Amino acid sequence: MKLLFQIIIFFLIIPLKASPIVSATWLSQNLCKENVKLIEVGSSYNSYLVEHIKCSQYTNFYKHGWRNSKKNVPMYLPEPEFLINILKKMGIDNEDHVILYPKKNSDFYSMAETTAIYFTFKYLGHNKISILNGGYPYFKKKFDLFIEEGEFKVKPNTSYKARINRSILADSKDIIESIKNNYQLVDSREKDFYLGINKLKGFGDFGTIEYSINMPSKWFLEGRGLSFNNLNLLKKIFNFSEIDLNKKLIFFCYSGLESSINWFVSYELMKNKNSKLYEGSLFDWVAQNNSLYKKL
Repeated sequence: MKLLFQIIIFFLIIPLKASPIVSATWLSQNLCKENVKLIEVGSSYNSYLVEHIKCSQYTNFYKHGWRNSKKNVPMYLPEPEFLINILKKMGIDNEDHVILYPKKNSDFYSMAETTAIYFTFKYLGHNKISILNGGYPYFKKKFDLFIEEGEFKVKPNTSYKARINRSILADSKDIIESIKNNYQLVDSREKDFYLGINKLKGFGDFGTIEYSINMPSKWFLEGRGLSFNNLNLLKKIFNFSEIDLNKKLIFFCYSGLESSINWFVSYELMKNKNSKLYEGSLFDWVAQNNSLYKKL
């Protein structure tokens, strides 16, 4: 009897691995639990105040410092200590299961902002982190009872400790040495950007990094919305794009946003733990006087 009690206690205290995606049903059954922290990723604080999922707090990817500008690169990953302070202000504890959800699909980058924050948590060594599949719109449609208004108050946590995981982060040196180190480079932008037909407004160059393969991030989202396509379709997308999931992969785009979706799918859903995100992406690449390969 004593041994059985010890076994039960052991399984209660060891950290459980979180699924990278949780369903609306799962969330409805785990709302407001002490160690479940729910975060709305949105672009309007007023929208959050009007309505949000019960017990969730708000963050804005741009205004709250998840990325910073540096040396003509618009979205650099800040220093770990800066990011840790964000988590402390949000009351995040090391053992908390953090659930992120995008508020709306009106913004082209809604899911990308969410996966970029997910990547940040992983970079800081926080493994109990998930994304709500379908985001806020789908959850509200199914569980309107759990929608509330106003602000959800959290108590800051000053004791958060990071365990930095640099294995998921790529830089320009990794790109330069990609062929030697047998990495496949994956451009996550839309096809016309990859081919050099069009470019992002404000970005000076057309084209992509030489030897890269294109796999647009929006292909992974059902209806280009806030739900991920099923696993069989995700595998077909990799196969169609001629990207080998058994190889080392580095994902990039303009500034690490769209490519964070591809990294998330590869690293978490396809279980390729040799996947890296070139977080500085093309803005960083060009800022270091590296030229782009112009396809057309």
